[in-house]
Amino acid sequence: MTDRAVVVTGAASGMGRAAAERLRGDGWSVLATDIAADALSWIDGSDPALRSLVVDSATETGNAEMIDAAHGAFGRLDGVVLNAGVGASGAIDEQPMEQVDRTLAINLRGVMLGMRAAVPALRANGGGAIVVTASISGLFGDGNMWAYNASKGGVINLVRSVAIDLGHEGIRVNAVCPGGIAGTGMTVPMERHAPDMFEEMRSHVPMQRWGRPEEVAAVIAFLLSDDASFVTGVALPVDGGVTAGTGQFRPPSGRKA
Repeated sequence: MTDRAVVVTGAASGMGRAAAERLRGDGWSVLATDIAADALSWIDGSDPALRSLVVDSATETGNAEMIDAAHGAFGRLDGVVLNAGVGASGAIDEQPMEQVDRTLAINLRGVMLGMRAAVPALRANGGGAIVVTASISGLFGDGNMWAYNASKGGVINLVRSVAIDLGHEGIRVNAVCPGGIAGTGMTVPMERHAPDMFEEMRSHVPMQRWGRPEEVAAVIAFLLSDDASFVTGVALPVDGGVTAGTGQFRPPSGRKA
C-alpha cells in the first residue's frame, strides 16, 4: 500500500486516530482530519506522509477541502475512512431537536457529503474504497438512543445503496459496525462517570471485554486493502459477539476484562 493515499475523518482520537496510525503503518499516505485542532496535535509534522487538517466534516465545504488537500499533498486518492460521529440520547418526546439535527448532520449527512466529495477523485484514480464507521446501533435499536440509531441505520443503508451504484466503477463501499469500544469519545466519559453502566455493558459481550480502537482499525485496514477486493456493500460488526445473540439473555461470564 506504499503508493496509496487515504483520508481519515474524526482522527483526533479513538477509532479515527487508531485507523490513521494503522494505515500509516501499513504504508499509506494519510490525511487525518478533525474539527478539534488541539486534538490533532499528535501529528507533529515530522512525517510528510502523515498530515493533518482541521475541517468540519458536516459541511460541504469541509469535505471538498479535505479531498482537495489530500490530492494536493499526495497526488492521488485511493481510500476514504468516514469515521467522524457523535452520540446522542434522550426520549423521543423530550430530546432537543437541536441535538437531533446535529446528530443527523454529522453521522448521516456528513457521510453523504464525504462520499459525494470523494467519488470524483476515486473515479479519476481508476477506483478505490470507502469505509464508513457505522455501529451495531444501526443494526438494532437501543433504549433512549433513537436519534443515534436512526443516523447509524441510515448510514448502513446508504453504504449498501452507494455500493450498488459504484461497484461497476471499481469503487467499493463498506461499513464497520463497532460494538462497545473502550477509549473513544463515547465510552471514556461513561467509564469515568457511570462505571456501573460501563461494567453492565461489558457483561453483555460474549467475549467478556471491551473492544479496542486498534481492533476496529484492523478491520478498516482490511476493507481498504486488496484482500477485500470482492467485498462491497457489507456492514461488518466488530462487537465481540454481541450481535450473534438475541439479547434476551446475558452470555456466560468467564474471564473478566
